[in-house]
Amino acid sequence: MFKWYNKILEIGIDKNLDRTEVKRVRLLNLFWSQWIIIQLVLITEDAIRNPEPFLPILIHTITLTGVISIYFFQKNKKFNTARILFFLLMLYSNVAFANFIEPGKNIEYFYIIIPPFLLLFTNNSKLIYATFIVCYLLFTVPKNILDIYPENTQNSSVLGLILFVIIFLLVNYFKSTNVKSEIALEEQRNQLENLNRQQSQFFINVSHEIRTPLTLLKGQLDKLKIHKNDDQIEHIQEQANYQIHKIKKIIDDVIDLAKMETSNFSLNLKENNIVNLVQKIKISFEPLFERKKIDFTFHSNSNEIHCSLDTSFFERAINNIILNALKYTPENGKVSITIETQDNHVILKISDTGIGINSKDLQKIFKRFYQVENDINKSGGSGVGLSFSKEIIKKHAGTLKVKSKLNEGSEFIIKIPTKNLQQETISLKNKIEIESNNAIDNSQINQSEKINKNILIVDDSYEMRDYLKEILSNYNCFEAENGLEALKTVNEQKIDCIITDYMMPKMNGLELIKNLNKIGYKNPILMLTARTDYSSKLEVLRLGIDDYLHKPFEAEELLVRLQNRLSNANKRDVYIEKEKIADAHTTDTDQNWLLEIKEYIHTNCGKQKLNQEDLSVYFNMSKSSFYRKIKALTGLTPNEFITEIKLQKAKILIEKREVHSLKQLTLEVGFSHSSYFSTKYFKRFGVFPNKEIENNFQ
Repeated sequence: MFKWYNKILEIGIDKNLDRTEVKRVRLLNLFWSQWIIIQLVLITEDAIRNPEPFLPILIHTITLTGVISIYFFQKNKKFNTARILFFLLMLYSNVAFANFIEPGKNIEYFYIIIPPFLLLFTNNSKLIYATFIVCYLLFTVPKNILDIYPENTQNSSVLGLILFVIIFLLVNYFKSTNVKSEIALEEQRNQLENLNRQQSQFFINVSHEIRTPLTLLKGQLDKLKIHKNDDQIEHIQEQANYQIHKIKKIIDDVIDLAKMETSNFSLNLKENNIVNLVQKIKISFEPLFERKKIDFTFHSNSNEIHCSLDTSFFERAINNIILNALKYTPENGKVSITIETQDNHVILKISDTGIGINSKDLQKIFKRFYQVENDINKSGGSGVGLSFSKEIIKKHAGTLKVKSKLNEGSEFIIKIPTKNLQQETISLKNKIEIESNNAIDNSQINQSEKINKNILIVDDSYEMRDYLKEILSNYNCFEAENGLEALKTVNEQKIDCIITDYMMPKMNGLELIKNLNKIGYKNPILMLTARTDYSSKLEVLRLGIDDYLHKPFEAEELLVRLQNRLSNANKRDVYIEKEKIADAHTTDTDQNWLLEIKEYIHTNCGKQKLNQEDLSVYFNMSKSSFYRKIKALTGLTPNEFITEIKLQKAKILIEKREVHSLKQLTLEVGFSHSSYFSTKYFKRFGVFPNKEIENNFQ
């Protein structure tokens, strides 16, 4: 019943209405729905008890018809018409019953409520005061003219005026107070939202600022690979890369904490065997614990316990707790992980014999950026790890608690709901090694010859532009500090490919792409970005960019992707020339059509036999027409285009940490053989997929 009534209150409401208007619409819905019930009761009562029911029933029926009309006006969003009709019906009912149907029964006092009611629906002071005067005149004049009451009660007009004024002023006072409170709350809400936006933007800016020098540092360190016989240089490279990985992890945790505060953050929950997952995490940490001579054990009372998990985030949450145990447990100490079930929940405990936590700090350790004061923490730390873990566990409908005694150790207790589902669990240990004869020799990327292609590098960092020019030394490179300079260069020079940063002053990468689309630029665009959120990737991909790379990136991977994009563009141009296609300009309609095809392939690419014929049938085109259009727009044949989208999806699955083995990834994107898929992936991205999967879970 309450659901049905709530639906009535929501009639006419949509997201375009402001808060005040929503309240007014709901209030009128409440009034007319109650008024319908009252009218039906009065009609029934008159029919049963009134000896002369015709006139009262007629007036009630007219009123009922008008009230029902209010419903239709509200539903069709004609709110002002509905409100005018509502108040006219109130006046009509009062006039009819106070003066003609049941005179002498003080019904005219109902006029007193009409002006206060009007206060709830409008801020028009002229209309409000005019209604006040009309209602008072209707209250006073008819009963004097019609001689409804005896002479000794005629002074009731004075009492009526007093009541009119008092009730009107009271309602007006409460309305003004409520409006002031709402304005104050709205201002406070806007301030908090603005603060939240600034905070999130700060995190994004920090990410961008740190990832750029990380990229440069990694690029310089990679040069040390040529000194393969120098053990000291190899050690420096290993340690520097380890520090890069640590900084990147901190950035990822901070950015994800910022994203968790937004309304559009959600986990990608899937059924998983938590025992296998934790066992895999434990195995990955074993070398670190062995190095520190810490006894590290795992025990579960069941081999299969299924939970709804976002494995990417859940693993990171567990990793943070285990890293804390490793950090604060001295040599020859003990760390144990246990899993058990209890009342449809799984209880995961991570215990250590470390330095423990002071009781005064126990309630604070999950606060963002808070760090316990001890000798170990003097060496640094971001203070986001446990806060991140608690937020992730909470998003899984679970809890994270801690028990600890100073100088004795700590125990972190995670409790999340289980799922009673039996399904085949993907073995996280099942990794297929790629045969060496399937590997592609890196020498295929031949940089010994000058390549007659013009590349425009757009980045506000001079060092980054210089580094990219060094990588692309075999190309003709042009530079621009921002999007505005890039547009000027594109108009002055023949540019074969643009490599642009995302965040820049004056005109960022996103705005640059939009402007390039407007002027009909159709050559490849690669974006370098510090932003790892999926929505940002989708935003730029929908604008028609050809590829993107995260900072920090491998120089070799950039070269492979650039070669592939230029090769596809060349194939497209050759095909257009060969077929003598008159209008080779890509329109918005073409881009939208191509996007539809990409989304269809992305959704259905798990089918191994997805081919050109399937697409041409689905999009209602002949096979030859479909071939020509895809080739003209992309430079690829339809089957090559399908493979391209499959590989892009594989890249996304790896980045989102949704796959744990090469075999799983191969099947997810519709390939039959892991070795063939790996070869294709390497040709496209310049890195083997199993290597990227392994790096995700180190």
